[in-house]
Amino acid sequence: MSLKDIKCYVFDMDGTIYLGEQVLPGAIELIQYLKDQGKRFFFFTNNSSRSPMRYVDKLNRLGFPEVSRKDILTSADVTIHYLKEHFTDPLVYLAGTPALEEQFTSSRIRLCPIDKSITPDVVVLGFDTTFNFDKADYICSLVVKGLPYLATNIDKVCPLEGGNFLPDCGSMAKMIEHATGRLPKFMGKPFPETAQYILDVAGVKGNEVAVVGDRIYTDIATAYNNGLVAIGVLSGEMTMEDINNSDIKCDYLYRDTLELLEDLKNDR
Repeated sequence: MSLKDIKCYVFDMDGTIYLGEQVLPGAIELIQYLKDQGKRFFFFTNNSSRSPMRYVDKLNRLGFPEVSRKDILTSADVTIHYLKEHFTDPLVYLAGTPALEEQFTSSRIRLCPIDKSITPDVVVLGFDTTFNFDKADYICSLVVKGLPYLATNIDKVCPLEGGNFLPDCGSMAKMIEHATGRLPKFMGKPFPETAQYILDVAGVKGNEVAVVGDRIYTDIATAYNNGLVAIGVLSGEMTMEDINNSDIKCDYLYRDTLELLEDLKNDR
């Protein structure tokens, strides 16, 4: 397939279009070019700890053209969609930040507090930077009962500037697995529920959607495993050594989004 046949682009953010507060080469110009060409695009993050509006504000502050909430997709969006598709008005225990709780309640998902006299319908673990022992204890008490158990994303760590990181949702899930013997059903990248959610929102076929990112096991795997077009960039985490050692392959590979933009312009 030629790049000109792609109707929708889904961009990872950190490592793909920016690094911390630094916009990566060609990123703003690429988004403007897609807007001018009438192409659909979204920004997708597995980070469920922050409000989608935080990303809207950041992208606009960094100079990306007229970004709004409808342009942002998150692992929490996929989780909420899954809950609505598979359960009827479920009562959910959510281990998440206040921002994630707000995203759930604003989507009319009923949440319950920590209360061992209450048995919710579903347990959801998010990337919870407010996680504590009480939350861990309550989740374990529910998970061992066999309740449906979801997690917003599988990431082990959330990278920070300067090579630092935070333990992410996948690491929290491992702790709960160690106590209960159960892992959750993960949402977010690279799972099929996310690919289907993207297709539903975009309203196009799989081979008309490209996922652009800098991580093999999330961004590229989302496309490779689910019939989408995989576009890798070497501006973030992924290296050529990683690519050569992986069974998951890119359909296109670029140094950065500037090189992708140049190829798009030459492929008309």
